[in-house]
Amino acid sequence: MVSGARNNMHLTGLVATGLTTLALAAPPSIETFAARPEIEHATISPDGHYLATVEVHGGRGGVLVRELANGEVKDSRGILGEPEHFQIGWCRFASNTRLLCSFHAMGRDRGVVYPVARLVAVDADGRNMRVLVQNSPLAQGQYQDRVMHWHPGPPDTVLIEADEGLTSDQLASGATIIGNIGTHGLPAVFELNVVSGSLRMRQKPRSPIRHWIADSKGQVRLGWGQEGATESFYARLEGASEWKQLARFEVFNSRNAFEPIAISRDDPNKAYALAYSGGRTALWLIDLKDQADPLLVFADPAFDVDHAVRGPDAHLVGVYYQTIYPNIFYLDQRAQAIAATVRKARGGLFTTVVEGTQDEDLYVTSSESDLVPDLFSLLDVPRGHLLKIGGPQAGLNAQEMAPLQAISYPARDGVQIPGYLTLPRGAARDHLPLIVMPHGGPIARDGWHYDFLRQFLASRGYAVLQMNFRGSQGYGSAWFFAAHRDWGGKTYEDVVDGAKWAIAQGIADPQRVAIVGWSFGGYVALVGAQRDGALFRCAVSVAGISDLSLLLAEEARYMNLAEVARAQLGTDKEKLRRDSPRLHAADVQVPVLMIHGDLDAQVDLEQSQAMDTALARAGKVHRLVTIKDADHQMSAESARVTLLREIESFLGAHVPANAPGR
Repeated sequence: MVSGARNNMHLTGLVATGLTTLALAAPPSIETFAARPEIEHATISPDGHYLATVEVHGGRGGVLVRELANGEVKDSRGILGEPEHFQIGWCRFASNTRLLCSFHAMGRDRGVVYPVARLVAVDADGRNMRVLVQNSPLAQGQYQDRVMHWHPGPPDTVLIEADEGLTSDQLASGATIIGNIGTHGLPAVFELNVVSGSLRMRQKPRSPIRHWIADSKGQVRLGWGQEGATESFYARLEGASEWKQLARFEVFNSRNAFEPIAISRDDPNKAYALAYSGGRTALWLIDLKDQADPLLVFADPAFDVDHAVRGPDAHLVGVYYQTIYPNIFYLDQRAQAIAATVRKARGGLFTTVVEGTQDEDLYVTSSESDLVPDLFSLLDVPRGHLLKIGGPQAGLNAQEMAPLQAISYPARDGVQIPGYLTLPRGAARDHLPLIVMPHGGPIARDGWHYDFLRQFLASRGYAVLQMNFRGSQGYGSAWFFAAHRDWGGKTYEDVVDGAKWAIAQGIADPQRVAIVGWSFGGYVALVGAQRDGALFRCAVSVAGISDLSLLLAEEARYMNLAEVARAQLGTDKEKLRRDSPRLHAADVQVPVLMIHGDLDAQVDLEQSQAMDTALARAGKVHRLVTIKDADHQMSAESARVTLLREIESFLGAHVPANAPGR
């Protein structure tokens, strides 16, 4: 199989659309929680003349452009709408008048589901709309929206990563090609003219590199590659033509983790990289000439640095990390000051700078909350004025939502497990119906952010317990490797211990405890239904995994993923069997609800179908709901409405709760 997937999905049917103001919905209903945020993205032109937002009306997104004068809205018009099967992911100005937008969708060919992304350019007045890259013989691939540099030199151009078109020899090699045109997963770097759509190759593909990074001048300087379960990192000195290997190591190797993320603005032959310091991922500055030792720039003593935050010219603004709350360590002091100003004005909400004008007078910012979706603002620095752009979501009032509480509890071996507890608004911390909700991944973590499912459950009268069990990311290498290759072992035990702690503390009614999970969390929910029927009175698995050996077989269809999956899950056949709930369906003693989309590219629908068959043969009480055209995230509002209705009905039948005020 080449690159995981290819496709014949073309972006067509784009229409200009007028956008009207959303009316406030009734107090939180299923439809309110299922709705997409009112404003999903915002961007400002470099000269500050135009502000564009991705806004949602009636479940469909559209692009609204506001003309600005002296920081005030002068005029507005809708210029783009979402065609069938596509959603707008983001928009950004490539010049003062030319807007680029990413459209993403799911495709299916010969039983394989895969994501695609397309890039659309349009003038700020709605004219000259063009789908870029899509039909070019030079560049192909599932993802055609990977802009890596917004100002690489020539006017009206950006740098993108895209797979080079396959040659006739490659097409005749016998490889299985999904979709209409093949791809090899080795991207080149192209200079893309956003007006004409013309492409010029800046960097040829180079095995095994699968991702490139440019410096602030637009020169491609860093590369990351993967062959099987081996990762390699490469660099090129300023002005040089040769690439040199910086590091090479096996995935899930705690000793050699190393990831270059940006070239230094101050010295073009130095690069920032993520690597361990004291067992935590930290930010380092390395000398590409090997003439100086690596310099530790930032490390948190307890938490990992997560990812890079870059500016439009690819310079490193800072690095994102999470303690209890989200944080950014800034290298860009201007961005730090702007974010701090807006954060103070927004009542302490964690704030990031989305974009700023060239004269640094206007900034678009995004403020994050545990109560409602992100709030976008426009800061006028000279006037000291902060304008709310819109959102966060009609019908959701932060004062009526349930706040997160940071907690920790002891596991059976005495280790403290960090997590979050959400109590229904106005409820006493006593004898509540409890939803235990392990996160997905498992290489992920729960954090301080809005979660529509958590808030929905709390609005219906349930306490919600989330935990960052061992195997979660963000807490250092020892925390992660404590449960590596042990999905049904220590990871699951940490979840069970959280439920028992909530009961012992008097928070949870022991007769009304359910486990609800999504993706890997759905897997944990199925394990709970199989092993701990006396603890969990019912289980809900959303897009969950049921059979680990089947998962390995499914991953083998995609380039490189089979070896990575084996490295993550292990190859002990007996343990894989022991930790696969489908193979122990006869042990399930509680009702099970499974919900899965038929366009899920991350966890195949086959996983829930196989569990459904096993439970039916064992005569167990269960239900499988397959949602047509739904992806792994249930991105469409209609899919989320179905999801929430099914969950509410199921929980009401088995662990009933009386929602406050209902």
